[in-house]
Amino acid sequence: MGKRRWIPLSMFVLLLAALSSFAGPAGAQPNQLQYVVIYAEFKPADTEAGGRVLDELASQGLASVGVIRFDVLQQVDRRNFFALFEIWSSAQAFAAFENSSATQARFTQLAPLLEAPLDERDGNLLEGTVNPRSRHAEPRQIFVITHVDIEPQSVAQALPVLDTFVSDSASDPGVQTFALLSQSGTTNHFQLIEVFAHRQAFDAHVSAQHTLDFRDDLQSFIGAPYDERLYHFSSTGDATAGGHED
Repeated sequence: MGKRRWIPLSMFVLLLAALSSFAGPAGAQPNQLQYVVIYAEFKPADTEAGGRVLDELASQGLASVGVIRFDVLQQVDRRNFFALFEIWSSAQAFAAFENSSATQARFTQLAPLLEAPLDERDGNLLEGTVNPRSRHAEPRQIFVITHVDIEPQSVAQALPVLDTFVSDSASDPGVQTFALLSQSGTTNHFQLIEVFAHRQAFDAHVSAQHTLDFRDDLQSFIGAPYDERLYHFSSTGDATAGGHED
């Protein structure tokens, strides 16, 4: 047999370092999309003025680096209540937009019109898909945001119930988007993002047996009332940075 050739320890360490540089850090993940929901409540007399500022903010956002989607939504039953639904390429892109002097100036404009501070909920997509929005269907569409507060000790039990509900709901007639977001930093708070072709589709969905079963199954896990709010799209310019889906 020939002599064995031993690799010096120093060369072995260098080889491991080189391999590690190709593999990247353990558990490294690509940048996650940043989902954002911001609730805005205007004094009733300032509803129109507040809505205009939000539309201006959306136009500004849609021209920003890293924006994917920026919707202005107006609540169906309380016209002075609005929500912003945004998707950004990363948390860093959203932070750059939010901290810019132009955005801060818009927030300054909003402040005297509000009856309560803006309520921002940042999150990540857990289940489902948020589909591009179609301008042709917007006048009849219903956009639903549901805040779900789960008792901290029940999150592991509630998550499969939420996931199954999203999966079951995606095939309901008239459903155009159905997705589950987790709230960053508050792991027991979730938001359901839902878009329906029209109000009749929403009414049929909430009356479906699988929805009734879901509400029954979830009830023992929730720590606050199931907060479901219905919106219409506001008359903002472009709905997505890449245009509309026809």
